[in-house]
Amino acid sequence: MTIEIAILFAILTGMAWLFFTEKLPVDLTAFAGLVVLVLARFIAPSEAFTGFASPAVITMLSIFFVSGALLYTGVADFVGRQVHRMIGGNETLLVVAIMLVAGGLSAFMNNIAATAVLLPAVASIAKKTGVSPSRLFIPLSFGAILGGTTTLVGTPPNILAADMLRERGLESFSLFDFAPLGLTLLLGGVLFMITFGKRLLPRRDISESAGPESDLAHTYRLEENLFSIRIPFGSALDGMTLRETKLGTALGVQVVSIIREGRRELAPSGSSTLLGGDRLVVQGKYADVQNLFRVQGVAIADAEPDDLSRAEGRVSGITARVRADSMFEGKTLRQLRFREKLGAVVIAIRRGGELIDTEPADVRLREGDELLAIGTLVQLEEVALQGGFEVARMGRSTFEDLRGHLFQMAIPEDSALEGETIANLGMSRLMGLTIAGIRRDGKTRLAVAPEEKLRAGDRLLVTGKPERIRSLLSLGGIEVDRNVTESLILSDEIGLVEATLAPRSMAAGKTLVDLDFHERFGLQVLALWREGKPIHSGLSRLRLRFGDALLIQGPWSRIRVFGRSGDFVTLSPQAQEPRRSKKAPFAVGALVLMVAFVVAGWQPIHVAAFTAATLVVLFGAITMEEAYRAVEWRAVFLVAAILPVGIAMERTGAAALLARTVTDIAGPYGPYAVLAGLVLLASALSQALDGAPAVVLLTPVALQVAEEMGISDRSVMMGVSLAASAAFMTPFSHKANLLVMGAGGYRVSDYLRVGTPLTILLLALLVVLVPVFFPFH
Repeated sequence: MTIEIAILFAILTGMAWLFFTEKLPVDLTAFAGLVVLVLARFIAPSEAFTGFASPAVITMLSIFFVSGALLYTGVADFVGRQVHRMIGGNETLLVVAIMLVAGGLSAFMNNIAATAVLLPAVASIAKKTGVSPSRLFIPLSFGAILGGTTTLVGTPPNILAADMLRERGLESFSLFDFAPLGLTLLLGGVLFMITFGKRLLPRRDISESAGPESDLAHTYRLEENLFSIRIPFGSALDGMTLRETKLGTALGVQVVSIIREGRRELAPSGSSTLLGGDRLVVQGKYADVQNLFRVQGVAIADAEPDDLSRAEGRVSGITARVRADSMFEGKTLRQLRFREKLGAVVIAIRRGGELIDTEPADVRLREGDELLAIGTLVQLEEVALQGGFEVARMGRSTFEDLRGHLFQMAIPEDSALEGETIANLGMSRLMGLTIAGIRRDGKTRLAVAPEEKLRAGDRLLVTGKPERIRSLLSLGGIEVDRNVTESLILSDEIGLVEATLAPRSMAAGKTLVDLDFHERFGLQVLALWREGKPIHSGLSRLRLRFGDALLIQGPWSRIRVFGRSGDFVTLSPQAQEPRRSKKAPFAVGALVLMVAFVVAGWQPIHVAAFTAATLVVLFGAITMEEAYRAVEWRAVFLVAAILPVGIAMERTGAAALLARTVTDIAGPYGPYAVLAGLVLLASALSQALDGAPAVVLLTPVALQVAEEMGISDRSVMMGVSLAASAAFMTPFSHKANLLVMGAGGYRVSDYLRVGTPLTILLLALLVVLVPVFFPFH
């Protein structure tokens, strides 16, 4: 191995690690890798951007346009609606029909689009037939993925394999060359799912599906978290807008309906005015609200660091900085059980120039963060001895950093808090506050034990933002009632729908506050489904993940606009925009023309696909804005930026080195063993990466192996391409799986359990059948 090859392998290993961990977006990783390869002179500047003009990229872009046209004209919807009409309620027949229909659509549509368009229809079928939706959604996505293997344009790995053969002057693949093997894989997948796979699929209660709104309310257990608040006449809230009352901040609830003199205002906006006698239907945790109301009557005043410095006993402060590569990095104090293990109380975290004093226990630590903690000298010495910290400062001078961040709460006589322990107060969980100490009988005590009971006259020294308590105190006397049903939050104009994150959603990793969700869409998120259970509280601060399902309330008109955002997919047919059914013949005609051009040999696939894409826009089957939204730009840029990697591998001799390694290990056992090795490698890479990078990385190796072994290059490339799509062991290998993950309430373990034996079966079929359709010699 030369130094040049070693450096290239190091770069590719770094890229693979970033692809797998997603420390950077995958398309940005490909861009960064391309820049490094150019600057390191593995690729000439004139070759760097050839991927963007590649026929493979043009074909992918065009197919996204055509897929969008089939979606917006209702062609795919029509096909989906026929399934229930023809099949009825038999689960086995439904699985067969759904997989074949999804596979048929994704032969010419992007598999994400095919899955998305069928998702509401399958959810509706599940409801009508009584079949658990979790028994149908995995077959839906698996069928769409396998259907993409049946044609040249069905999946990016196939497009890339054909294009890379053509670029090297070798015989490429035609539109239907993949059909014999692809159909075999699809039928094999169907047979697996209705036999062995049927026993592996999880089963969820039928109510847990995207069905009628009352069922959704029951699924998300809204009735357990709905209650009402009555505004008394003469209240300070009388005449204020909902935004001005800050009810959400004060009580941690969402107002979903205002009832006034028998009339309902559903999904009220922040500008809605409250009047005395109004009954507000709210969603939240009733017990938490009851707990919060106990704070009423306390007095709030500013406090100074001197109040801490005057504390009695051997109590002091410390500023501990998180070291580089510390074991604490990326974890929260709550996860580390910091107070339980060390006894000291962290009252704030300094990050850069900012002091974080709200819920410091739930902040993920970073290198350089400074923890401001108080405790006994023994406790602080324990902190100092922790290997992941370095002491920046120690002593009571640490308290000066809290100036402007400290206030006191005075407990009055006959307060509901009297006799309550600090642990049961829930100050941190409910209000984001940290109790630093207590002033009692003229003396100040710090780092008070959680079991300490409060007394009348106590003054709590607290860090954090007191706005929530001030908002609570301003509410005055309001009445709370649990006698509420979900019927009070629904009407003909106001709907309740379920939505999940789209596979390429920019909302992943962001909170609803980050997205400005309510103001942007005019909708409310009432609950979130994650890992098999609903979450009702703290939704605004929860970072969204792929696989989450959101329960959304709002006007149907806004829900339909929301469904076009591109970041979310609604799972209700009522939430979809009306289709342009009159334009359907143009979408179908463009697709047929593309197929005819390729089959007749009149034009290569990228020209035929581009012609079809132009026609669907020209005849109004899809607008340019809709077409741009239909393109999965990350996949396009990923493929365009990763293509030149193959040039670097061939030029440096890295491909030849890997080919010799494969040949030396598997060669003595014959061409079947070589094919098996390449197929296994392609599938393994695709479990962690995307199928497209796997094909780009392995194509130079596969072609070199074929040359050295004297076997057909089309044979090995067919195996590599299809194996890159046969990766079902995780939901992350295909975005269609991510799309159904939230709708079906699946866990990662479900994909591992169902996908592992399916992947093994499909790879075995490839090794046996590829030489049958594409002989080695």
